[in-house]
Amino acid sequence: MVTGKGRVRPHWQGFFSSGEAEAGAMEESWDAARRLLFQNGVTYHAYADPQGVERPWPLDPVPLLLPATEWQAISSGLRQRARLLDRVFCDLYGTQNLIRDGVLPPGLVMGDPGFLRPCHGLEVQPAARLTLFAADLVRDSGGIWRVLASRTQNPTGTGYALENRVVLSQTLAESFRNCNVERLSPFFEQLRQTLASLAPRSSGPDGSPRMVLLTPGPFNEAYFEHAYLARHLGLLLVEGADLMVRDQCVYLKTLGGLERIDVILRRVDDDFCDPLELRPDSALGVPGLLQAVRSGNVTVCNAVGAGVTDSVALLPWMGKLSEYLLGEAPLLADVPTLWGGDLQQRAAMFSRLDQLVFRPAFSNLGHTPIHPASLDAAARADLIHRIRRRPQDWVAQEAVAPSTAPVWRDGRMEARPLVLRAFACATPDGDWMVMPGGLARISADDRYPTVSLQQGAGAKDVWVVGSGLATQPRRSRVTAPDGAGDTGPHGGDLPSRAADHLFWVGRYAERADNVVRILRAAARRLSDDAHPGADEELVPLLRLMGWVGMIPPVIAASPAADAVRAMRQSLEIIADPGNPGGLRAHMDRLRRSVLCVRDRLPADVSRLLVVLDQRASTPLRSDPAAVQLRLDEIAPLLAALVGLELDGMSRGPAWRFLVLGRRLERAIGIVGALQGSGVAAGTVDIGAALSVLLELGAANAAYRERHPIGIRREAVLSLLLADLEHPRSLAFQIQTVERQLAKLPEVEGDGSNVSPTHLALSLLSTATQLVRDPQPARDAGALFDLTERLGRILPEISNLLSQAYFSHVFARTT
Repeated sequence: MVTGKGRVRPHWQGFFSSGEAEAGAMEESWDAARRLLFQNGVTYHAYADPQGVERPWPLDPVPLLLPATEWQAISSGLRQRARLLDRVFCDLYGTQNLIRDGVLPPGLVMGDPGFLRPCHGLEVQPAARLTLFAADLVRDSGGIWRVLASRTQNPTGTGYALENRVVLSQTLAESFRNCNVERLSPFFEQLRQTLASLAPRSSGPDGSPRMVLLTPGPFNEAYFEHAYLARHLGLLLVEGADLMVRDQCVYLKTLGGLERIDVILRRVDDDFCDPLELRPDSALGVPGLLQAVRSGNVTVCNAVGAGVTDSVALLPWMGKLSEYLLGEAPLLADVPTLWGGDLQQRAAMFSRLDQLVFRPAFSNLGHTPIHPASLDAAARADLIHRIRRRPQDWVAQEAVAPSTAPVWRDGRMEARPLVLRAFACATPDGDWMVMPGGLARISADDRYPTVSLQQGAGAKDVWVVGSGLATQPRRSRVTAPDGAGDTGPHGGDLPSRAADHLFWVGRYAERADNVVRILRAAARRLSDDAHPGADEELVPLLRLMGWVGMIPPVIAASPAADAVRAMRQSLEIIADPGNPGGLRAHMDRLRRSVLCVRDRLPADVSRLLVVLDQRASTPLRSDPAAVQLRLDEIAPLLAALVGLELDGMSRGPAWRFLVLGRRLERAIGIVGALQGSGVAAGTVDIGAALSVLLELGAANAAYRERHPIGIRREAVLSLLLADLEHPRSLAFQIQTVERQLAKLPEVEGDGSNVSPTHLALSLLSTATQLVRDPQPARDAGALFDLTERLGRILPEISNLLSQAYFSHVFARTT
């Protein structure tokens, strides 16, 4: 940033000239950046993190600025390294001349768990071998950028780099313009074009390929990036369970049947991709995937087996490899590295133990570095024993002191060591395009031993200072080529897994809303200004809270004389964040379901859910007034969430399953309220119970409009059960479920059984007839029978929906 004489370097002058680097302005930018990241739900999963699995993305507000001339050298070296490792991949899975001619030791390749023998001889299109390539670079004290490691199997970071840019280009807009920062959009456009060019066939009527991004799922450390990239590139986000192989082709299991897939951009590690030929215990891959690749019916990017070129143990041979395969000297230097499988290098490792950094040689064994100089005697002896026992599994690297970058800490700039991850994308003509930027990671403190996001490191946007604004059009997202079909998150058929999650998003959102309504009703009746008769109304509320699992049955059964004390005790129980029936638990279930389909919901849903989750995660006090204040904040947020879900989506299958889940859960909840409150069995004060049900069903205004005075049993139950004009009535829910189910693809039976779709529609017809009968509103026995029958029918409809659309037991008719 500054020279040894304290002068601002030329490429930083545009940044400082804007005034945004001043302390007050930078603090404002930092606050704005954190808000944007929070609202956008940008997270990184840190395994075994005491703060929780999801950690907020640790973006630093000060970007890393690199001059165009320095970046050009990095870019040229990165393209050469990508070409070199591509050739290494071809040789190791082909003729293996590198081993025959003595360029590489046989043990380095054959002893690498990342060398997958089933992939030997597998023909892969050139641009599919290393479609995405990344390298971790450090700049030493002499200003030389050195390769610390290559990332070819699963190069994470492009999506985070893009999100960093989105945030900082808004919060530091003037500095961004002053620095003429090179834009990232062309890189992502090239990536999508490359993926489309790799399709083995023309798919749809318009010739557009069907492309998906294969993710390990929402508990992967970089799941946010997977969903973000899928949305940005217009790919369908899928998990292994969404795909199947039939007739040596890969198909997506959708509501409309099986849809053939042409290109898979994978984020699943090599050995997990195919449990049939690789790792049999994998639940993340697709059985038969390698055979489909062999047959030329699908393209997987990066190619399965690319992890063999991830090995840090290759670094000592990079010079020889480059001369042998390219006839060129490496343009990028490597961090000096020793491999334990070579006798001479192993001897050098032990002779300089305290000056080196040890790490696993192969990516499958992990990446965590070990610094012998910082170990106590026992740990040091254990490390030496482990190395001697399997020396081929270890490498040792020079403890390079990386250059530092400015970071914002406690209202001022400080220096921190950094590692730069740079990315390259293959092009159809056999070259690579380098992203003009990257993902910089900064150490958690001013010591270097480790720069790892898993261990608390931060992240930076990387600005290549040049003429980006003058030469490149401004684009906010990738656009599909002319004639391409809609493969984005709202186009094409809905995967069965996504339909399942959307169905449960609807159900969990309704359950959370129901819990909030019950708690608000209880808190109001315990407040100082509660209305007359409030104490009597606590009894049906207690019964209902026990019915839905919010409190233990023994407390729910408290007599009327003890209702106030029992309800106060209930609020204390519900305030416990570990209560599986409390609001916190229901919000957790909703959040997890939304996380699984965030690419299919409006972007504002994720933002609102972050705010809602924050409100619900704050410990709930047992004081009734405090409970009511908190719930008065949460209730409108839940209503807004529902509005975004239902009104911000096109009326396709995704929307229908969301509606089906919500309406079916509400219908089950209405029946449960009648049973749980004691109304159906007639075991409570009917007037008090009906007053509670009117409030829970948001029906007070509608009832008073028709019946200004008094509460009449028949009138209340008619409104809650059969009134199709009331959007929270039981009849309204059943009618909506019936209409939406009728619009879904029909499901055939298996030859011996009736179609589950027909069974569900038949049950809905029965339910409609039951709620239209006026007798239950008049007669206690008829009401009891009605709730008993619907209590069996409605859950069975949910089971039939699952059987028909989520399990793929039956075939779809189109």
